[in-house]
Amino acid sequence: MTYRTLSDIAAKLKSVDIAMLVTKTGADGKIAARPMSNNGDVSAEDGTTYHFATDDGRIDDDLRRSSECGATYSGGEFYCAVQGTGTIIRDRATHEQHWVKDLEKWFDQGLDTEGLILIEVSPARIDWWEGREQGEITVNG
Repeated sequence: MTYRTLSDIAAKLKSVDIAMLVTKTGADGKIAARPMSNNGDVSAEDGTTYHFATDDGRIDDDLRRSSECGATYSGGEFYCAVQGTGTIIRDRATHEQHWVKDLEKWFDQGLDTEGLILIEVSPARIDWWEGREQGEITVNG
């Protein structure tokens, strides 16, 4: 195992735009995954990531049923698996803090898009691999 700081890993995650966000779905808790952009919005302090979506899909139902989620990232020789909890945020002021102009290609009405939600993924454990190096970080909540 190789040591990397949480800040080191957060910087890597920031450079990988698309994650596969994984949730438990349905009453039987099967696994569902979908691509989501982190918009380069990754906290160097605790590795929290932020993803915009709308509440008319399955992801909001999944996270209301179980906040347990994960995200996987891949960029070059860097691979990462994040396990943690997902929180749905509907607060406009918080949306404004995390909004980037590039999101308008997905959300035509910008911050006024009906049903807009922000998904905050707070990691509990991060496993990473880069070339022959690998490591794990446990994040204290």
